[in-house]
Amino acid sequence: MILIMNEIVDVLKKINNNIYISGHKKADCDSLFSSLALALLLNDMGKTCKVYIEKEDIEKVEYFQCNDIIVDDIVDDNFTFILLDLNKIERLPDKMIYAFQKATTTINIDHHIKNNTKSKFVYSFEEKSSTCEIIYDIASELQVKISSKIAELLFTGIVSDTNMLVNNADYNTFLILSHLLKKNIDKDFLINKYVIEKTEEEMKIIAYMINNIIFDEVYYVVLDMKREPFRSVSYVDISKKCIPTIMSDENINILIVIMDYGIKKKGEIRSKGKIDSEKLANILTGGGHFHAAGFSNKKSIDEIIDISKKYMGDISV
Repeated sequence: MILIMNEIVDVLKKINNNIYISGHKKADCDSLFSSLALALLLNDMGKTCKVYIEKEDIEKVEYFQCNDIIVDDIVDDNFTFILLDLNKIERLPDKMIYAFQKATTTINIDHHIKNNTKSKFVYSFEEKSSTCEIIYDIASELQVKISSKIAELLFTGIVSDTNMLVNNADYNTFLILSHLLKKNIDKDFLINKYVIEKTEEEMKIIAYMINNIIFDEVYYVVLDMKREPFRSVSYVDISKKCIPTIMSDENINILIVIMDYGIKKKGEIRSKGKIDSEKLANILTGGGHFHAAGFSNKKSIDEIIDISKKYMGDISV
């Protein structure tokens, strides 16, 4: 059932069993921090809510000191399961697919195009910058006080998912951030830690991309994910922390980063102006947003490039 804001708020208010929240696998900041923020909000309302986070992502959330609401499994038989920041069940962590099937009630809150989770209740707002922005709106509608910790989580998720307000941010996004800043959060620390700072391996990947990017009607670069330093850095961190640096080149209007895992290829598409990344991602069996999208398939690198070149040729006609 597709819901509007007052309806999803009413559904959340009426939950009377334990609640578990999960974002997507290989979670980014928006997925992780929207999950923790919603759990804290629901707990402040008197609910009992926990968040599933994959072991490899625990370190990313340590600063926020939320260990008391983080779980590594779900053992309840009667619970409500909330999926955040994903538009299809296959994007859940493997362990959470079973939880989705077992849950008494399922709720999906998301901002991606073409939602297909088949949850009992779905609130999907594609125009929003991030799921963290949606959680802020829900908190406002619930009239629940936003604590400094929740403000930190939402601020960081929004800034990260919009690439420092470059992608999908509008007037409301800026207004929300201004409200969150009134909670005396350390914005400089959060931006540096979760957006700007890079590891040595991430810097090596950026350097490799700069030196090996190819222009053939589209800009593209291929990363061999079986080799270092690529296999030491997660897909998410390449997407969120390395690719934006390359997109700062004024000459690049569309960039395709192909991550070669052997038979399987994953890719990220970034664009500027009127070039629709999401349409190209759909052709390559993926999806996402207008200026930022991804795909996964078993096509050859040459096939991916040929499809991308054809797409650019078609839209320039």
